[in-house]
Amino acid sequence: MSRVLIRLLCLLMSVSVVFAETVGDVLVIAPHPDDEVIGCAGVILRTLEAKKRVTVVLLTNGDGHVALTAAVAKKEREQLVPEDFIKAGALRQSHSIAAMKRLGVPREDLIFLGNPDGGLEKMWKMDGSAAFRQMLTQKRETHGVTAPDYHTATHGKPASYVKANVVADLAEIIRARRPQEVFVSHESDKHGDHRAAFWFAREALEIAKVEVRLLAFVVHGGPLAREPDLLLKLSSQAYETKKAALMDHTKGTSPVHDGLVDEYLKPEELFWQFPIP
Repeated sequence: MSRVLIRLLCLLMSVSVVFAETVGDVLVIAPHPDDEVIGCAGVILRTLEAKKRVTVVLLTNGDGHVALTAAVAKKEREQLVPEDFIKAGALRQSHSIAAMKRLGVPREDLIFLGNPDGGLEKMWKMDGSAAFRQMLTQKRETHGVTAPDYHTATHGKPASYVKANVVADLAEIIRARRPQEVFVSHESDKHGDHRAAFWFAREALEIAKVEVRLLAFVVHGGPLAREPDLLLKLSSQAYETKKAALMDHTKGTSPVHDGLVDEYLKPEELFWQFPIP
């Protein structure tokens, strides 16, 4: 038997073992509304089919997208004001609510942190002595419109835009939900918010001190050089459901998100496992 054939058989065996594993409760941490569907719709569907719980956390409201905001507000970019960006974030929150309902995630299991879109990597690198200000919304603390932000809903007041608050909120959610698997965008992603999401998630897991499997996916950029630790092939039904959920994220945003399905709908989802310090 050739080495190539042996390697192929080993790979197929490893994939079958992955699929045979018992799926535990899952936590998905996404930087923006739509990343939860792009990266993890298949995982979400599979987990719910196994009668396990899925919690989805959106780190931002997606209110820092200039082209999208101009399309939503029907204005030229130079005419946009902070309220336009906040309203665009409200629309994008509603997209995630609709998409998660389509996938079967209960409303109480969809959590918005309300941190600054486009500012997560900057927050991570700041020393924390001052709150980050999102220049487009002019916000310095967590907020929500269509849905309240987690910190306000849980603690009665918003959290300022500093690294420690993001980590603390995530760690609190992890302790409360106690997932067996955590999915988040990877630090090799080309988008700064996506890279920072990985760093925030890993540090929160270290602080929470729970036994989980940390798996990462890439949205912007190519796959990692090594073989994925989890390769999830979508059934025809799951493929169509994911497509419809992506379509939920395009409503009212034309022409900016018209190509969302063509760009991000794939027949499989790839994930790589990483150790928690």
